[in-house]
Amino acid sequence: MDASVETELTAFKQLPFRKRYFAQRVVYPWELPSIMRKHIYTGVMGSLYFALIAGIFFIEYARRIGVTDYQFSLMGGISSFLLSVQLVSAYLTQRIGRRKAMWFWFAVAGRGTRFAGIALALVFFRMGLSHAGVVLIVAVSVANFLGAMAFPPWMSWLADIIPTEHHGGFWGRRSAWIALFMIGVMVPSGVLLDWIPEAYKLDVLLTLFLAAEIVGLLDAIIHGTIPEPAMEKPDPGHFVAHLLEPLRDRGFRPWLLFNGVWTFAMTLGGSLATIYFLRDLGIDRNLLGGAIVLGGIPLTGGVLLGKWSGRMVDRHGPKRVLFWGHLFWSFLPLFWFWATPATAIVLLSCSSLVGGMSTTAAITAANKLITRFPPPGHRAMYVAVSSCVGSLAGAAGVFTAGIVLKVFEGWSLVALGTTLCPYHLLFAGSLALRLGSTVLLVRGIRNPGDAAC
Repeated sequence: MDASVETELTAFKQLPFRKRYFAQRVVYPWELPSIMRKHIYTGVMGSLYFALIAGIFFIEYARRIGVTDYQFSLMGGISSFLLSVQLVSAYLTQRIGRRKAMWFWFAVAGRGTRFAGIALALVFFRMGLSHAGVVLIVAVSVANFLGAMAFPPWMSWLADIIPTEHHGGFWGRRSAWIALFMIGVMVPSGVLLDWIPEAYKLDVLLTLFLAAEIVGLLDAIIHGTIPEPAMEKPDPGHFVAHLLEPLRDRGFRPWLLFNGVWTFAMTLGGSLATIYFLRDLGIDRNLLGGAIVLGGIPLTGGVLLGKWSGRMVDRHGPKRVLFWGHLFWSFLPLFWFWATPATAIVLLSCSSLVGGMSTTAAITAANKLITRFPPPGHRAMYVAVSSCVGSLAGAAGVFTAGIVLKVFEGWSLVALGTTLCPYHLLFAGSLALRLGSTVLLVRGIRNPGDAAC
């Protein structure tokens, strides 16, 4: 370390804690190994938070306090529409340039709101009031709104720290470690909830959510100690001009088209599938099995493929990994379609293993694509537009699923020895759209750095 660097770091360390915590500074190459390690273990903490407070256990909790299938679809759809606020967040990020501070305050507010809404909904339910589901929908929607505001500055900050040539490998290692630790938490949590008597399940679930909340807040605090380099700002301009830039980019539009169609297809069949697994396939009577099948096995797939898929993304570019990851991901609804209470554990295990490996690869590739395609100063808006397209398409998928379930409520048909219900219509439609979008639309996507067509 030369004298000028040492002097700069000494001066930085002498700042008051609050100023030092949010201050921007140069990130030196020798700091990268420790920064990446911190990114990984805070990523583990944040992922555990979301898995515990917004996954299978949350759905079971919501069902127990009276949330209906249609209310689940409303919750998912409203939250997805609210994610379009990322456009505003990205614009503010590019104008203000203080990414860490924006991320931190929105993330902390979102996590606090989520737990407060969960606890308040239980109070309403215990008091016999009829609006527990409404309270939960409002709280989750607001929490997702705040979380959406935190996403673009975080992605821009991440991409400025991790070198391009190591992005895929880093993300793959991060995904593998996250999956490994989540297995170690989700499975024991399922054992606990199966062992606890029915009368105490709601209280134990709330305690589990409280533990997740503490982990989530610690994650935000520790992650905030990662340094933030000064952001390269784009030329100042009107919000609409910044918004239209990714849409006008002929190289980026094929990804946006695929992202929209794929996300609609995925949420059409998958957004409410866990409710079907819990209630119709009997997983709610075996939460340990559910935690293993719906949590542990897909995470094992992530462990197995995480590092390898990341290296493939760095070596061959995101496009190839995008195609094969999404192709295998497409077949998940086929397993759900043929599952029965007798075969649920086996078929859902197969779908989870395929899904865990394919989603890890696909998400690693997509992450590198959307952060490395645009110029550095424009990353936040490209990320936000991509996420907004996905969230609006996802909201449409969730609402469509809810409408199909409501319109075809009570419908059944026996075919090939299987009794079909409205969920099977969703699974069939999702399968067809997933395969079609992957085969037809991924070919038009360009790798970052490829020459324009």
